[in-house]
Amino acid sequence: MDHVHKAAFLIAALLAAPSLAFAGISMTYPLHESFEDGAVVQAGFISPGQTFDVVFSNDSGYGYKWDSLEVLPSGLPAGWRVESIQRTDPSLVAKISVPRGTGQGIYDVVFRLSASSQPGASESVQARIVARNNLLVVSFSRNSDGEFVPVGGTEVYSVKLTNPSIASMSVRVGSGLPSNWFAGKYAELKPGTSIDLDLNVTPLSSGRFPFSFYAFSVEEDVVVQSYSSELRAQPTLKGKLGSPLSGFPFFTFTLLPFQLFGSFFSLLLP
Repeated sequence: MDHVHKAAFLIAALLAAPSLAFAGISMTYPLHESFEDGAVVQAGFISPGQTFDVVFSNDSGYGYKWDSLEVLPSGLPAGWRVESIQRTDPSLVAKISVPRGTGQGIYDVVFRLSASSQPGASESVQARIVARNNLLVVSFSRNSDGEFVPVGGTEVYSVKLTNPSIASMSVRVGSGLPSNWFAGKYAELKPGTSIDLDLNVTPLSSGRFPFSFYAFSVEEDVVVQSYSSELRAQPTLKGKLGSPLSGFPFFTFTLLPFQLFGSFFSLLLP
């Protein structure tokens, strides 16, 4: 029986030994996969100026938990910053910011996990990240069917914004139109999501008015894409009389009293 017990003990020891040397790493964001020590993984895309998370499970898979996450200084690109390391019950999270001046290219960030309950047990993974300018995907369109819109009416446009990166994006949509014609839009996009925005333009004077929409990336501090169009606004009686109050007035100084009288009179019209 002694020999049996010794054999069983040796087998148990041999089975336990690899668990210390080859404990698993499980990433839950931006990938949801498990890796061996020293693995190199393709983590995704990022734009300069963004801040992204990398999340690991604290479960090693071998009966103990990782309780420490470190971004190795030698494995962090120049200028990139570790904003925080957070530990929760199921996860270990590293938040990393990418400076706006980062050039396009492939960058590696090396993470190391360790467990205080298992001295000497630590493993690392190398996350490969592609930095690229203007990742935001923008698609403008005009939705109105008519060629003209009445003064005070609504010309309808839309924009589709898509964020293919592993970090959140903040986007402002503006135009060269007066603020009382178009107020602008703001959107925050989570990683890997899209959003559709209605862009309603209300011309307050008659005529033809070329203009442009633009989508501005807050993180990159650049205009990612613009879209040119033209408003063709038909006059109405109220629009004609009220134009000096609403914008784009063109008249001689001697006609000013009559223009102002017509403008205030227009306020009484339906």
